[in-house]
Amino acid sequence: MYAKKEAEKMDEVVEYQRRVVEKIKALSLERLKVVLDFIEYHEEKEELEATLEVLNDKETMEHIKAADDAWEARRMEEFMPWEKVKIN
Repeated sequence: MYAKKEAEKMDEVVEYQRRVVEKIKALSLERLKVVLDFIEYHEEKEELEATLEVLNDKETMEHIKAADDAWEARRMEEFMPWEKVKIN
């Protein structure tokens, strides 16, 4: 059920992307600059909102602090090698 909803959501994303590209192709250079500014503003806003969400999560911040402390103390046994984490 979850996979079906994710697939439907992805289909919706692809459709919106297609429509955006279609509309962008018809714009003048000046309008394209405005659209780019708008997109970049929203991109930065999303990143800021995600950062604020992490900063406001006390448990997450405690985990980050603990990881920073472990790194500074060179307790490498507390970390997992990238090769075990990455997805091929």
